[in-house]
Amino acid sequence: MTAEDFRDKLLMASTALKDAVDQCIVPVCRKNDLTLQQFHVMAALEACGPQNVGDLSRRIGVLRGNITGVCKKLEQRELVARSRSPEDERIVMVEISPRGHELFAEMTGELNGCLNEMIRREPSQDMEEIIAGLGKLCDLMQRVRKD
Repeated sequence: MTAEDFRDKLLMASTALKDAVDQCIVPVCRKNDLTLQQFHVMAALEACGPQNVGDLSRRIGVLRGNITGVCKKLEQRELVARSRSPEDERIVMVEISPRGHELFAEMTGELNGCLNEMIRREPSQDMEEIIAGLGKLCDLMQRVRKD
């Protein structure tokens, strides 16, 4: 495979993923008065636990200056809690709150309904290949990001 082939497939895949996000995730976010970035913050905290703002920023690909505002808005809604690290007070830690866990569970339940519709229409072998391919793409992007 050439770089051009990979580039073309990557661009096509990014468009397809954006369409899936717009079709499934964005409506659930709007219904719950959250932005997509706020949802990504909650998803990262749910999956990886409490994190400092810098790590959270890198994990979801949001500039550090912007992540602070996103977290503040979530904190105002009592969906996350921010605190200073006891070891180094310059470091701000963020964790999902009980109310945030509850809302995230409701939202992912709604998302599962939309995604189940997509999955139901496809042969299970195809879905397994798609999942494996997405996993490999994520691994590649993480390796590239670290370099």
